[in-house]
Amino acid sequence: MTYGQYAPPKKPKTWLWIMLTLVLVLIAGSVAFTGFVTPGFFETKADTTSRATPEQLSQSFVNGVAEDRVSQLWCDIRSKRSYSFEQTMAVSEDAQLSTPARQRADQEYSAAFTAAGLTVGIAMIPGEGGWCVRDAKVGGEPEPLPGIETKPAPRPAVKTGEEAGTKFVDAINARDIPAALSVLCGEVPDTTRDGVQQIIHGEARYTVEKADVLTTAEQTILHLSGLVDGVQKPGRVETEDGADGGPCVTSFSPDSD
Repeated sequence: MTYGQYAPPKKPKTWLWIMLTLVLVLIAGSVAFTGFVTPGFFETKADTTSRATPEQLSQSFVNGVAEDRVSQLWCDIRSKRSYSFEQTMAVSEDAQLSTPARQRADQEYSAAFTAAGLTVGIAMIPGEGGWCVRDAKVGGEPEPLPGIETKPAPRPAVKTGEEAGTKFVDAINARDIPAALSVLCGEVPDTTRDGVQQIIHGEARYTVEKADVLTTAEQTILHLSGLVDGVQKPGRVETEDGADGGPCVTSFSPDSD
């Protein structure tokens, strides 16, 4: 540069800052849209799996009802009515916990929530890998079980099939799982044992209406009148009167005769 000459003026950078600002606005808008709309990585997903405590399980269950994802929260053996409940709640999107988990019996908690304009109560017990839901009742909380032991009690000493069948019915009404299983014959299938527990997890009550003693066949059939989840239904119990160890129950039909 020689004396008498001036350096060329610097070009203004205003346009550059404007461009950078526009790019940042576009990026921020894109991130916001993606995060909150598709797929929603800014939104906290509702927990539908935690069940280490009754409190966690009750909230996970309510969240699962809202998202139709409760299948993994049920106990392996649960009430019969819980299956129809699951179908009813499949269309619900507004489930809200209304009564927090609280203990109502030894090793059993209950909670309640509202969904689709209904109040639903659930009963929770310890299971493999955490707590699980054993029953769901529309209109109120399920009655607690007197105990959650599933090991059969010693078989009672009975002399007739009618006596064995009556003890079985009494155990169902008392919701006593060990007592009910103790009267079953040793060779009954697992589906029968599970079915007996399903009925006990609900709130069924039966009355023996008539007993048919089939002496030649060494069999007794008890005809029942039952109230199953608030609905009057017949029932049937069959016994093997000549079984080793004394008469025992071979089959149980909880809602048909």
